[in-house]
Amino acid sequence: MKASLEHLGEPTGSSIQLKEVIQARFDAPYHFHPEFELTLIITGKGKRFVGNQITDFGPGDLVLLGENVPHCWQNHRKDWLATEETPQAAQALVVHFRKDFLGGDFLSRPECAALRQLFDKARGGLSVQGPTQDRVARELMQLGDLAPFPRILAFLNILNQLSQGGSDVQIIESNDASYALSAVDLARINRVYAYVIANYTQEVHLDEVAHLANMTETAFCRYFKKVTKKTFVEMVTEFRIKHACELLRSSQLNMAEICFESGFGNLSHFNKQFKHYMNETPLQYRKLVREWQVG
Repeated sequence: MKASLEHLGEPTGSSIQLKEVIQARFDAPYHFHPEFELTLIITGKGKRFVGNQITDFGPGDLVLLGENVPHCWQNHRKDWLATEETPQAAQALVVHFRKDFLGGDFLSRPECAALRQLFDKARGGLSVQGPTQDRVARELMQLGDLAPFPRILAFLNILNQLSQGGSDVQIIESNDASYALSAVDLARINRVYAYVIANYTQEVHLDEVAHLANMTETAFCRYFKKVTKKTFVEMVTEFRIKHACELLRSSQLNMAEICFESGFGNLSHFNKQFKHYMNETPLQYRKLVREWQVG
């Protein structure tokens, strides 16, 4: 999987790009682009990657992404065969738009204060849930049937609802500093993230990552720590811990199975790292989650 800067081109006949995705599976590479993106998953399930956050997704998943936020949705590999047998198993509705899609000074208007705040929060990606998700999803599904001018009005209403969503609209990635990097650094770091996303559940090789960054291993480690404020090993471990948390919440796998499914080499190391990052053991975490779900 190669990280890439995606060039979406200029909208034709509209200030926004509305795209319906219908395919066997979600398999887009980890990528970023200067456009904002509003994505509604209609069918399909798997893992959603936004920045270095990993979340399970399913039908109804609704996300607003700001400029240059790296992301991808991917089906679980074990589901690939099933989805290939059902060519429309992965469906999504995607809207791409520029921050200034209604003109350079549009957001400076006093009536757009809430919209400015929404776009600012979207720098880390926003997950939309609850009643706001229900309303926005219904209106998104109707956009394609509208003429150009009513479509813009309807989309502005969608953005307004998102800006008024309150606790229904949650920031996905609170550490968005890396997205303000130069284009060269952003592309380089996201190549690294793409490699980790593709390989964190198995062995990760520092020499391969350094090669992707076109650096020696020593230079890469210094560079990565300077840019991300964490070591490369810490970043890989965080991905693995987040994956383990998802398995502890959503599966019946035992601790050894979760350990190896998450890319850890042995159970002792898994337990130690999990306790370090989560301040509780995997067993304690699963117990607390199940008590919360029952309650």
